[in-house]
Order: sequence, then C-alpha cells, then structure tokens
Amino acid sequence: MIDHAAEFWVLVSALTAAALTGFKRWLIADRDRLQRSRLDAFRGAVTAQNDGVSWYRQLGSQIAASPFIGVVEQQRLLKLLTAAGVKNRGSLANFIATKVCGAIVSAGLMWMLLEWRDWLTIMGFRLRALGIALWLGWKLPDFVLNRMVKRRRLRLEHGMPDALDLLVVCAEAGLSLNQSIEELSRQLRQSHKDVADEFSRTTAEMQVLADFGEALDNLVDRTGLPDLRSLVATLKQSLKFGTPLAESLRMIASEMRATRQALYEQRAARLPVLLAIPMMMFILPCLLMIVGTPVVLRVMEVFHAFHMGVGTP
Repeated sequence: MIDHAAEFWVLVSALTAAALTGFKRWLIADRDRLQRSRLDAFRGAVTAQNDGVSWYRQLGSQIAASPFIGVVEQQRLLKLLTAAGVKNRGSLANFIATKVCGAIVSAGLMWMLLEWRDWLTIMGFRLRALGIALWLGWKLPDFVLNRMVKRRRLRLEHGMPDALDLLVVCAEAGLSLNQSIEELSRQLRQSHKDVADEFSRTTAEMQVLADFGEALDNLVDRTGLPDLRSLVATLKQSLKFGTPLAESLRMIASEMRATRQALYEQRAARLPVLLAIPMMMFILPCLLMIVGTPVVLRVMEVFHAFHMGVGTP
C-alpha cells in the first residue's frame, strides 16, 4: 500500500511539473508572439506570421506577404487606409482578404449566371467573363476605399478653419504649439472628430519625435490637404524663428474659409446642369402626358365620329 501511494504521489508531482513547464512555455511563446506582432505593426508591412489570428486575417497576411502584392503596394494601401481613418490592427490584412473574397464571390456569381441561363457556351467567352468578374471583385474594395478617403478629406476641409480659429485662441492665450494642438484635439472631439483624431496623432508624434516639423509633415501626408501646407510652413517657421502665430494663423483661416466658399459657389453653379438630366427623365414625360392626353383623346373622338359617319348609309 505504501509503495502504491508513493508511486501515485510521484506521478502527480511529475504531471504537475509537466503542466507548469508547459504553461510557462506557453506564456513565453505568447509574449514573443505579441512582441513580434507589435514590431510588425510598427514596421507597417504585413508578414506571414499568423499565429493566434482569425482565418480571415491569415488569408490577407499570406497574400500580402506574397510577391503578388509587394511592399510598395502594401505601403500604398496602408496610406489609403490611414487617409480613410482605418487605423485598426490588421486593417491591411483584412482589406486584402476582402479583395480576395470579393473576387472569388464575383467570379462564383458570374459562373452561376452563365450556367443558369446557359449563356456563352464557347469556353473562350466564359473565361473572359470570369476574368472580368474577378477583376471587378478585386477592384470594388479599392473603389469603396477611395470614396471613404474623399469623404473623410471633405470632412477635414470643413473642420480645418474652426481648428485654426481655436489654434489662434490657444496661441493668444500663451500656450505653446504642442499644448495648443493637444487642447485643440480635446475640444474638437464632439464637433469634428476626424480633425481631432489627426491632431491627436500629431500630438503623440510630437511627444515621441525629436523634430516637431517631422510630425507636422506627417500630418500633411496623412490628410493630403493642400491648404495645410501653408499652415505647416507657418508653424515650422514659428518653431524655428519664434515668430508670432496668432496673426498668421488668422490670415490662413480666412483664406481657407474663402476657398471653401468658392468651392460651394462652384458646386451651386453646377446644379442647373446636373438637374437637367433628371428633369428630362422624370418631369418632362409627365408634363407631356398631362398636356398631350386631352389632345390625343379629342383626336380619337374626331376620327371615331368620322368613321361612324362614313360607315352609316
């Protein structure tokens, strides 16, 4: 009995030691995986490391790491995703997976349509149709992403004059440039969230980078607004020479408002031309029906009466 008890406790001790060793190794591997993922996110490029992520992101990571995409295309897509406001972890892999799934679904729908209606029985035409469907499914997410970039850029253009006015107030209150940008990112959170996000990221970069001008240049590159270049030039001049900011920023804000008003006037001038097409398609046929129906009915009555008069003896 004593020997059996001793063997039991030895077995329990060995299993416990093995479990603790396996748990410790799992913790070390998880920590290494987290460090590698953070390093890959900092570098910006997608690698083929796919441990612990969903199959959707694994698919995008594998295709992004292949020569079919390349590092240059990855950087371009990352820039577009950043300009669209998509800053989630693994956004590039998810976007590439969306493109792949869109191409597969589009080609599958095209094949089902061809089989259902028995169209294009020649194999060459079928292959061309499937190729076009694959291309459309692959390019559709790019079109959606470009639309998102344009809408966000328009929101940034709308909120930038208000941000400059608040920056003028902060500069006149005696705050430094980084303090003014930080206060601006907090105050505009409710009214202009996109502008607040961009300036908040600029504040974080100014705390990390040694050169404030590099953080301001990154702001221009992310937003893609040409009006911000004059603002950044003014801010860099103030950082370099210590010139006053308030009057220069006020002039830049007034110029931005004038540019935005001119853009609104240009869009308003295009409205008559744009409204001509729906008027011709929807309003003009109804108007012709209302005006011409009585005339057509009267002509039909006259011909009917004439026919009856000719037919009677």
